[in-house]
Amino acid sequence: MNLKEYFRLANLFGKLNSQEKLEDDFTTMPEGETLRFFWESCEQEKIDASSIIERTRMKIQKSEKKRKRNYLLITSASIAASILVCISTIYFMNLETAVDLDLQAIAEGLDSQTVDEVTLITAKEQLNLDEDAFIKYSKEGKVAVNSQVIKEEKVKDEQEYNQLIVPSGKRARIELSDGTRLVVNSQSKVVYPRRFKGDIRKIYTQGEVFLEVAHDKKRPFIVESEDFKLRVLGTKFNITNYRGSATNIVLVEGSVEVTDKNEKKAQLAPHDLLNIADGSIVCQKQVDVAEYISWIDGIMLLNGNTLSQIIQKLSIYYGVSIQCDPLVGSEKVYGKLDLKDDIDEVIECIQQTLPFTIEKRDTSIYLNK
Repeated sequence: MNLKEYFRLANLFGKLNSQEKLEDDFTTMPEGETLRFFWESCEQEKIDASSIIERTRMKIQKSEKKRKRNYLLITSASIAASILVCISTIYFMNLETAVDLDLQAIAEGLDSQTVDEVTLITAKEQLNLDEDAFIKYSKEGKVAVNSQVIKEEKVKDEQEYNQLIVPSGKRARIELSDGTRLVVNSQSKVVYPRRFKGDIRKIYTQGEVFLEVAHDKKRPFIVESEDFKLRVLGTKFNITNYRGSATNIVLVEGSVEVTDKNEKKAQLAPHDLLNIADGSIVCQKQVDVAEYISWIDGIMLLNGNTLSQIIQKLSIYYGVSIQCDPLVGSEKVYGKLDLKDDIDEVIECIQQTLPFTIEKRDTSIYLNK
């Protein structure tokens, strides 16, 4: 029975109580004969039209509330589903950021100055490697050091990240599972997956690293660090970003896009040097790339660098505190240094072209006029 019929029935009962003539009203309703029977068989005083009307009204209200409640439930469920979809979308959109944070957290776990040997850290163990070690990963994520395969239990997570830490005075080389090659300098670290998965290839670097990225136009290669994000498809470039120093990115060949912490972007062409300080791009200029990548061959090229600049690099490479008098620190030096020699031999080599005195105190070296 719909709302209209409820009110019509209530009106009829009201007329019954008022003793009005109801013949026409009864005959026009399908239930007329039934109503007439009940009227003639029941006592009128037992029929309370106002009570019927009130109960009818309450039933209608109850039905209306139920309808609204169902509507609210459906609406709430729709809103909840929409929120869930939004949250899921945001999660997957920001999954990359979550990984970034994890990589940086891994890198912060161990300081390169606290290890004495080239150190490879996997999910299963920590390995001390020889100087100039060559670590190579297969496409399946298996690792070999100097052609010797490291036997490990089957890796459950193909995206497991490893970390390579190189201490003072040493270097190491890595070939990642995609064929990308890295040379990692003294006091540096790299965090990378045993095997790349998904649509991007991503690693984290700190210190100084030279990269020769394997070309893959379907999967861009991303290098992240504390102050920047670098994106390439395939190229050669050098990154220097030691703690407490400005970041230099030098492109040897190809093309890279760098984004600083302020979302400012720079596109590099071959022989470009990009300088980043405190997370912001400072300048971009053309340079002789040989000066910035000669360390790969254990050589430091000097093309008019000041002594202060040279000893800053030597301090990082050898892990020794070297200081010099400002009067001699501003002097320019030309030539090349063999970084395979020990620090004493290197400083004596510089002394042959630039007169200064050498003083040693505890673990520090002082160069005076």
